[in-house]
Amino acid sequence: MADAWEDYFQPGETLLWEGAPRPGVHERAKLIGLTLFGMPFLVIGTGVFITGLTMFFGAKSWADTGLGLFLTLFSLPFMGVGAFLVFGLWIAATQAHQRIRYALSSRCAYIAKAWWTQSIESYPILPGTAMGLDKGRRSDTVWFHVRDQKDSDGDRSTTRVGFDNIADGDHVYRLLRSIQMDTA
Repeated sequence: MADAWEDYFQPGETLLWEGAPRPGVHERAKLIGLTLFGMPFLVIGTGVFITGLTMFFGAKSWADTGLGLFLTLFSLPFMGVGAFLVFGLWIAATQAHQRIRYALSSRCAYIAKAWWTQSIESYPILPGTAMGLDKGRRSDTVWFHVRDQKDSDGDRSTTRVGFDNIADGDHVYRLLRSIQMDTA
């Protein structure tokens, strides 16, 4: 993570706000759905893995050894996807507040992430920047950048980038609007 946000600022840029996602699991229904989707991958992948190991170590012929090895290796991607969906997403959700930091300067919004690698993204706040505030029961999301993408089938998808699950969404949204109107 950044030692100081100012290390990444342009001359004349000042820090107006910094924060992080609120601790806890947010979007619980989405996580439960993905967990339920991942359960068959994990259970079947683990079953095939155990079957493959049993065949491999109890093989009476080269064919049984080869089939056991194949089943063991074949099951690994399914177990990995299942484990990620069942356990990994929950771990990531509970640690987001420790690994993601937000900052708002007089010109840009910054998102710093420290998972396997560290990264910092900056999004200039301009007069034409689309932005919004999504109020939640326990936390708010303030978005300030929209990615409009087209997939290989020609279908469009829109992704909003912003400060997710923050405690003081109203305040941050007012700051963003004042930057946009050049009154910050």
